[in-house]
Amino acid sequence: MMNGTLKEHLHGRDKHISWIQRLEIAEDSAKGIEYLHSGCTPSIIHRDIKTSNILLDKQMRAKVSDFGLSKLVAEESHASTNVRGTLGYLDPQYYISQQLTEKSDVYSFGIILLELISGRPPISAMTFGDHFRNIGPWAKFYYESGDIEAVVDPAISGEYRDVHSVWKVAETAVRCIDADARRRPCMAEVVKEVQEAIALERPPSEASALERRASFPFSPAGARSGTVRSHDMIMDNLMREEDESSSFPNTLRHPELR
Repeated sequence: MMNGTLKEHLHGRDKHISWIQRLEIAEDSAKGIEYLHSGCTPSIIHRDIKTSNILLDKQMRAKVSDFGLSKLVAEESHASTNVRGTLGYLDPQYYISQQLTEKSDVYSFGIILLELISGRPPISAMTFGDHFRNIGPWAKFYYESGDIEAVVDPAISGEYRDVHSVWKVAETAVRCIDADARRRPCMAEVVKEVQEAIALERPPSEASALERRASFPFSPAGARSGTVRSHDMIMDNLMREEDESSSFPNTLRHPELR
């Protein structure tokens, strides 16, 4: 792919991707994974979702790649299998139980969302301080403390039109990496929540542009798929009196922490 991998752009030198680009990459990737889970018969569990398997084309559109570890799941909701995957993205519940489910991909995608927010790799002995060695517990600690400012990549500081979009993605990521797989969202929910974050970043006059991001085919090579919500639904979400994001603070750090 012309623009390499998401990993190269997040963690390579002299690379920059804006907050809105990161959201769009998250949407594209989430749609691809959703298609594997819901659009294929039998459904497919990728089993190795990570930033180096997210390819970026000339327009910085994301495609899920590398199906070497993928697993077909017929009527059962899980598959018993030897544990495969990449350290840092591997679902702990899958590692312990050796029961592979779609929620294992959801966990891995939650780690990617945290990388998109923070610009940090999933595992680092130096990055996360004395108490943490991986991105999940570190980001969850600050999210639950009301201090997303400590997590956000300095490279995108101030690029967001609405800080609620950052909180929204952080909330989604924390749900994705829940220790109990049953409480994690399905990928369809993740797609919806990322699209809501994108809508927060776009002025109402541009909301219809989201509609034009629909109907791209998916192929085993990793093309994105799915359709976004209709323009009317987007506008309803933007105009409704009590937006879902109203529960979030209006800053990256909760006022009580100041």
